[in-house]
Amino acid sequence: MLNEKIRSVREEKGMTRKDVAEGVKTSDKTVMNWESGKTEPKASELKRLADTMGISINELLGEEISKKNKLISRITTAIEHFNDEEIRSLSMVVEGIFLRHQSYSARREFSSKS
Repeated sequence: MLNEKIRSVREEKGMTRKDVAEGVKTSDKTVMNWESGKTEPKASELKRLADTMGISINELLGEEISKKNKLISRITTAIEHFNDEEIRSLSMVVEGIFLRHQSYSARREFSSKS
């Protein structure tokens, strides 16, 4: 998991949360939230995070990317065998999950600002 990777690399490098926060231009609390899995770095923060810790983005996200690529490959293989109706159904399911994710993310962001 990304949160575990952030913590383990930070500790391996002998860095404090404050060190990481300063390099990424964010707060100690944000880094703590990343490490606890409460939130994840934004795409715009990933490069600064990797640079601050002296690793590549691929090293930082390696396992996450691998899991996602395997899932994408499995879905792609399955879709090749679907008929039009099954593809429409899958599309509706994915759209529903995406909308739920956006709603959840917006609520979480709103509650963290309160």
